[in-house]
Amino acid sequence: MNDNKPTPQSTPHPEDPPSVDDIEHARARLAAIVDSSEDAIASKTLDGVVTSWNAAAERLFGWTAQEMVGQSILKLIPEELQYEESEILAKLRAGQRIERYETIRKHKNGQSLEVSLTISPVRDRNGVIVGAAKIAHDITARRQAERTAREEAHALETLNRVGQAVAAQMELERIVQIVTDAATEVSGAAFGAFFYNVTEQGKDSYWLYTLSGVPREAFSKFPMPRSTEIFAPTFRGEGVVRSDDIRADPRYGKMAPHFGMPEGHLPVCSYLAVPVFSGRGEVIGGLFFGHPNEGVFTQRAESIVVAIAAQATIAIDNAKLIQTLRDRQAELDKLANERAQFLESERAARSDAERLSHMKDEFLATLSHELRTPLNAIQGWTTILMQTPRPQQDTQALQTIDRNVRAQARIIDDLLDMSRIVSGKIHLEIQPLHLHAVIEGALDAVRQSAAAKNIRLHTLLDSNIGLVRGDPNRLQQVLWNLLSNSVKFTPTGGRISVVLERVNSHVEIVVEDSGIGIRADFLPFVFDRFRQADPTTTRRHGGLGLGLSIVKTLVEMHGGSVRVKSPGENQGSTFIVALPVSHVRTEAVPGGQRATTTPDLLDAIQLPRLDNVRVLVVDDEADGRALIARILEDQGALPTCASDAFEALQYLARDRFDILLSDIGMPDMDGYELIRQIRARESSSSEDRIAAVAVTAYARPEDRQRSLLAGYQMHLAKPIEARELVAGIASLIHLSR
Repeated sequence: MNDNKPTPQSTPHPEDPPSVDDIEHARARLAAIVDSSEDAIASKTLDGVVTSWNAAAERLFGWTAQEMVGQSILKLIPEELQYEESEILAKLRAGQRIERYETIRKHKNGQSLEVSLTISPVRDRNGVIVGAAKIAHDITARRQAERTAREEAHALETLNRVGQAVAAQMELERIVQIVTDAATEVSGAAFGAFFYNVTEQGKDSYWLYTLSGVPREAFSKFPMPRSTEIFAPTFRGEGVVRSDDIRADPRYGKMAPHFGMPEGHLPVCSYLAVPVFSGRGEVIGGLFFGHPNEGVFTQRAESIVVAIAAQATIAIDNAKLIQTLRDRQAELDKLANERAQFLESERAARSDAERLSHMKDEFLATLSHELRTPLNAIQGWTTILMQTPRPQQDTQALQTIDRNVRAQARIIDDLLDMSRIVSGKIHLEIQPLHLHAVIEGALDAVRQSAAAKNIRLHTLLDSNIGLVRGDPNRLQQVLWNLLSNSVKFTPTGGRISVVLERVNSHVEIVVEDSGIGIRADFLPFVFDRFRQADPTTTRRHGGLGLGLSIVKTLVEMHGGSVRVKSPGENQGSTFIVALPVSHVRTEAVPGGQRATTTPDLLDAIQLPRLDNVRVLVVDDEADGRALIARILEDQGALPTCASDAFEALQYLARDRFDILLSDIGMPDMDGYELIRQIRARESSSSEDRIAAVAVTAYARPEDRQRSLLAGYQMHLAKPIEARELVAGIASLIHLSR
């Protein structure tokens, strides 16, 4: 054996237990750490008996280790909080650790301490919980700072609230009451009052105007204050009088007959009085506050009350000005009486105008119904006749009739559209369009403004996006609003980029700029009407705050959405307009012009058959019933005709139908009431519900909405297209099955 090789005993094994020296060294080191800690550290048994107590604990609580070790921890806990110890011990026995528990503990001298406690269970070698280790951190200073901050915030909030309240008030008494209440609250006074300076026959007197904190009866039996040595400095405007104990003031109690506080007066020890001036510097009166305890009013309270008094000065002057204006208005009212008859006649004229406007709307609806009803029969039968081979001359005649009927229908639509425009309703001209052209048009409109600020315009437009459907003028208005907004808020030398790309089932137009950006707190309100990030009179950028609201409305009318992103102020903003994709075949519509559906193209569409579909047709116009019946029969359906709603209900009571086609305008019972009665008789099962289509000459959007709300699943306007009618019936029958 090599003698130089170490023996196994000289090499410690990792699993060997530590030596006694190691343990003692570790304990000494741990004790040194605990003793030098800035936080109070103590340990206790599960019965709450203290077993260790470091130097920081002595400094924090005032008890030495000798005084605390072996004693109950309840010695530190106020009597009203001793229930906490039971809860803490219960959690420790369950093996729970208590983190940063904030509570109140007692110093040796009886002073309350605000502390944060972290308490951990202590286990023996077998893992059994035998006690607890507690770390206490003094948070008294932090809590005091928090209270001070809350008091400061409350004071500022009070000043702001008072300023807003008095600014909104025009009544002098209400203003002074608001000021008195707020100053009493913020100063901590038991009661407060405002006394006016009044000069009568060359003598000064003071009378109580408002009172806060106590009922007015508390002062009703006392005379008004006089110009005593205590009151005079306030009413003369010489400055603030603040005293921790007014009874100790040498000026107090010098005048007969009371020589101090009148008998029965509310007790006053702490005293605060602040003069209130007019805008011209004259003393209007004074705010007076009292409290039965000493030292209540602080320097901070004095400063806040002085600020409130300054707000009162402005508000009182404004109220007096308003009163002067009201007096002058009263004089003008005398002259206004002579105009009363004229104003009454004007109101009557306005009422007549509103009534005529309503009558106009009703007339247009009736006009639409009366003109569409005969056009329905003319166009329908013309379409049917054109489907049968005829001599060329007859075919040309039918085509002429069809073309003129459609022109007449378009004139009716134009009349209704004009009514909507006059009443403020937006009308979209939906057509196939190239978004590239819309974007370029909007860019052209802002190029000159951008060039004036040396703003670079960049575009990245996906060339694979073909025709989509929309109103080019309205969409260009959307893009122009966004681009002009970017130009306005982008500084000289900035950049604006426009990106057009396909994203899943929609296209996105992204307008990004390097402008002033948008604050995070304003982002949710960007699209609100009349909302502006800077509404002050010193704002740098003009506008009424309507542009982005209009953008949102127009985009949503196209079935899309708009959103905004901004990293923050001076970091630019990004607006993303998302529009649904509705492809149009480029071959059919060259150059993005309006797509028109020709008779030849309609003829090429294979319509579904309606073989053996049982249809109940309800129309008080015989020509309309006959036309619909013929269209249905040609497609294999089995129509049954009813001349009014009552007859239709009789048919439905005797037989089962797959679909209902009903007119709306009928005598005695209209189509709305008919479908309501039908739906009321049906069970909740969807299988028992008859599919229903309103076929009507009432063609306004509100008429369509009313039909759907009444219970119809579809609304078709007369004059109807045979193919549209057949396709609609087929889709409803398919859905119901």
